Amino acid sequence: MLTALHKAETDAQRFLEDLSKSNSENHTLRQGMERLKGSTNTSRSLEAKLQETESTLASTRHALEIATNQLKAMSEKEAQLHTLLNDRTFELKGAQSFLTTADASSGADVISMLQRLNAEVLQSAAYMAEWMVDAFSFESGGVRDENACVQVTGMFGQTLMHYLATKKHEDDPLLIQITFQSCFVQFLEFVICSWTMSGDDINGIFISTYERIRLGEAQAISGRWRALTSAYAHNSREESQIIAAVTPHLVRHLTNIMLAAGCSAAPDVLRASVEKKLSDRIGLLVKLAMQLNKIVMEEITSADLKTVTVPGGFAYSADMEDAYVDGDPAIGGVRVLCTTDLGLSRITRLATSGDKQWDRKLLLKPKVALETVVNSMDE
Repeated sequence: MLTALHKAETDAQRFLEDLSKSNSENHTLRQGMERLKGSTNTSRSLEAKLQETESTLASTRHALEIATNQLKAMSEKEAQLHTLLNDRTFELKGAQSFLTTADASSGADVISMLQRLNAEVLQSAAYMAEWMVDAFSFESGGVRDENACVQVTGMFGQTLMHYLATKKHEDDPLLIQITFQSCFVQFLEFVICSWTMSGDDINGIFISTYERIRLGEAQAISGRWRALTSAYAHNSREESQIIAAVTPHLVRHLTNIMLAAGCSAAPDVLRASVEKKLSDRIGLLVKLAMQLNKIVMEEITSADLKTVTVPGGFAYSADMEDAYVDGDPAIGGVRVLCTTDLGLSRITRLATSGDKQWDRKLLLKPKVALETVVNSMDE
């Protein structure tokens, strides 16, 4: 009986231990289940947050893409506006350049420079004539260089050629000086009024074109066209190159004058002497003429300034000045031999229609030598 009881107690104790163990395992299991349940909830919460973050990120990307496109469109629009602004600014500058009437130089500036040029011409001609008469001999009434006589007649006319050939020059070189002056004047007038030094044909095209524009447009338009065209038409050669290119032509004309006047020197010797003595003076004269060209062609657009010369054979008038006689001679019957000093006139377009379209004014009278200047010269 005791053994059976003892066994029963032992079994009961074992059952209690098993039950306790089972309860402990059950509790552990429940805790594991609770933790697993908590992890599941956390995972679901994290997943929900991830989805929310991805949704927010997608929205942000979309907004960024929209903003980027807008910025690109604004940049393109800004570039277009900048281009348009540059175009309009360029057009405005162009319009202002044509509409402005402000001149960079004045008529008084031109008069002053032209008077200086005329003075330099007189000094150069007088110096050269005196030196030539002292250095070479002259034959009055002798055989002349035929080609030289033809060239001088073409430049100055038959009357001046006749006096050069028939008058004595050893004691009084005034007629040679006057002819030198006229030669300088003709040459320098071409430099002052030329559109380009490339040749007469191209100058002729520019002259005729500008004349049509001048007759059809307001002064501001035609003047500005002249200024721009002249600035771009002149070739880019240096001043020294231009002087070197034109000097031989002027020397040849001066040599022809000497030969037509009866100089006995050989043409080559005479030409070399003229170039040696006058090259520096020719350079100065050409520089002054080129400066005047820039002023009258490019810097003054409110009017047209033109040099004035008088062809030989024209009757003397109040619009001229006698360079070699004190006081004005009688007008009737007195004729011009040649021009010795350049004059200056101003022509302004006042309107494109109506009775008063043009204003013409003589700013500086040209000086001339009259045919009577030779009356006291020996033949």
